[in-house]
Formats: sequence, structure tokens, C-alpha cells
Amino acid sequence: MITVLLPPGPRAAGEVVPLEATEVHHLRVRRAGEAIPVQVRDGEGLVGAGMVRSERGALRVAIDRAEQMPRPVPLRLAVAAGDKDRFAWLVEKATELGVTEIVPVETDRTAAVASRIREGQLGRLRRRALEAVKQCGAAWAPTIHPARSLAEFLAEPIDGERWLADRSGRAPPAGFGSGPVTILVGPEGGFSEREAESAWAAGFQPLRLGGQVLRFETAALAAAALAAARRAQGGGRDG
Repeated sequence: MITVLLPPGPRAAGEVVPLEATEVHHLRVRRAGEAIPVQVRDGEGLVGAGMVRSERGALRVAIDRAEQMPRPVPLRLAVAAGDKDRFAWLVEKATELGVTEIVPVETDRTAAVASRIREGQLGRLRRRALEAVKQCGAAWAPTIHPARSLAEFLAEPIDGERWLADRSGRAPPAGFGSGPVTILVGPEGGFSEREAESAWAAGFQPLRLGGQVLRFETAALAAAALAAARRAQGGGRDG
């Protein structure tokens, strides 16, 4: 069944909601017209179903069922703001794994990367997350934060476990990711010694995710996948 995105907001059975232009285009590309059943999501907890209608040339969804899912347990990725295309791919896959927040972090080694994440690309990243919601059926899209320096990120209050992806660290412990967890991932070449010491001082413990040197997107997704698997084993409900 086709999934369409609705603008965020409280929804109820019987409500008729206009579709935004991007969703109308999506339906037309799929050659789907009126009177077709669809699943509906908004990336902010809505899980529902409805029927597409055409009214005065505009496509709308008449909602048959609407349920607001609870916000999932925090699973945060703070990742060095490297190549924007690889970062966008990371956002898509992290959405599928149930990541709740993604923070692009500016580091010593990303400052000179011409293709690094910049403020004007946040809209594109957020849209990539919403498109992933449509594909995987998740209720929640991750919050994509504006890029910030490592120092700014480390100064923020963070609840739950704190881990720093590091090949020399410990293996993931039993129960890893079962509660709120934040994973900090460095850039190509890793964090500088000064940056690593700052992360340790902020309570981030070194975590080994593989025997080889991993690219930033691989390390971030490996950690997210492990946390998601542990949560599934523990019987947690996927949003």
C-alpha cells in the first residue's frame, strides 16, 4: 500500500486533509488517482490509514484511522559533519533503524572539507528522513539538528549512556542501548587528541564497533543497528 505524508498535527478519523504538492506528485508518479487506500504518516508519531479523494482538482486524504505513537527512547547520533552526500545516506538509514536525533558535529578535520554539511542543507536532510519514513513505515523521523562545534555539543546536557566510537575502546556491553544512548562518531582520520580528551572529560566512553577503521557513516550505523537490535530483543515497541 502507498504511504503518504501529512503535515504534522493532531489527526482524527473522519478528518479530510489536503495533500502537499510533493505528495500529489508522488501519487501521480505512481499513477495513483482518487479512491485508493493509503497509509498515512507525518514523521511525528502519526500512524494511520485513509482514502485518497479528488475534490475540485485537489487530492485529499479522508482519514479512516489515526493513532499517535509515543516518542521512542532516545537514540542519538552525533556525527562529524563530513561529506554531505554520505551524510544524507546516513540520515536515510538511521531513520530506518529508529534513530531519534542526528547532530552534525564540526571538528578540526571537517573544517577544511569542501563538501561538509552546511546550514542550508538541513532542509534536504530533513526531507530525506521523511522519505525514509514513507519507505520503512516508521512513526517518527529523527530530529536533524543544525551543525554545531564539538565544544558546543559536549557542553549540552545529555541523559543516558554516552559512547565515543573508537577502535581501541571496549566492546559493547550487555544492555547497550536499552535506555537513552548517545553515540559520538568522529570524522575521517578520527578526532584530534584534544577533541578526544574533551569527549572523555564529558563522560563519553570509548566503544569498539569493529576490528577495522570504519568510515563515519559505517560506524554510526553499526552503533545504531546494535542498539536497535538490543531493543528489539528486549521487547521494546518500535515506533
